[in-house]
Amino acid sequence: MDISLGFIVGFFLILFPGLIIRRLFYYGEFSKEFGGGHTLIKLIAISSLPGLLNLVGIYFIYNFLISKINLEELINTYKDLNNPNLHLELDGSETLHEILKKKVLPFISLIYTSSILVGLMTGRLIRITRVDTKFKLLRFKNYWFYMFSGELTRFKKMKHLKQVNKKHLFTVADILVESNGKSSLYSGIVVDYELNENNCQQLNKIILQNAERFKEVEVGKSRERVKIPGNLFVVDCSKMTNINLTYVYEKSKGLLESNVPTIVTNILGLIQVLLIPISIFKTDFISWHWYLKYFSLAWYEMFLCYFLIIATLDLLNPFTKKLKETEYKYVTWKTFGPKIILVIILFIILFLLVEVL
Repeated sequence: MDISLGFIVGFFLILFPGLIIRRLFYYGEFSKEFGGGHTLIKLIAISSLPGLLNLVGIYFIYNFLISKINLEELINTYKDLNNPNLHLELDGSETLHEILKKKVLPFISLIYTSSILVGLMTGRLIRITRVDTKFKLLRFKNYWFYMFSGELTRFKKMKHLKQVNKKHLFTVADILVESNGKSSLYSGIVVDYELNENNCQQLNKIILQNAERFKEVEVGKSRERVKIPGNLFVVDCSKMTNINLTYVYEKSKGLLESNVPTIVTNILGLIQVLLIPISIFKTDFISWHWYLKYFSLAWYEMFLCYFLIIATLDLLNPFTKKLKETEYKYVTWKTFGPKIILVIILFIILFLLVEVL
């Protein structure tokens, strides 16, 4: 089977970036939606659209903000590459190597940088703003996430379940399972769950904490709770017939438990990420003196300068959260002090390098 140059160009400029966007878009609880039981042909088709939109967007960004794109030169170069009698150095023009290095490589790098950023940002932005709870079109197919996390109460039809000024603490599940012609009822706090590999809407397993089972005392009349020994209890949901959920709330503690810390942290993180492409690729759109001077620095000086900016932006965040913690806290001098010291050290090193060299 012959693979044409057009197929290679389409794969690397549209299809593969589209797959990257789609893969990074479905993160965490929604990661199984990437495949979602789709055939290879369907996966390619639905990944081509974001890839094409990404290519068009980068074309305009590159053309207007970084460097003008000469379509005639681009088309002629493409035709030359398809020519079996191609000479690498064309008459009175740049060599193919120079064209690839100066024009093609930066453009492709920007396409892949943007595909990573778009994939990482869009899915997380939807969840941070919770617009998926307001608009069904943006909602993920993993309906169980919304049910177990209490996000279901934000849906328009379920707002009557929402408790004002209270935070969802955990969800208790009562699960009825059929096994060998008998019904078994289990109860416990939902700590995790697993979806079917080929169907992200089908529940496969539920992991319960403080699990209990209901033992029948009198046939058809009464049951008593019996605690199940162990830390975690895994319920096989392949034969689940019913599930009952109870949301447990606690009184909200104010700003730290609101969306503000998450929004502030993510906005600052987004700014830090968006600084990556403009710190790598020089754009004609920005004509500030300090920006032009930045690209006159050596690569290691540019590296230090970028991390100095990142460290400085980090000082603006009044909230902090450790990796394994779920709740935000206010920044204390114990954590703020080392950040200031780091900024000062980076500034001194960069200043000495620029002045000495």
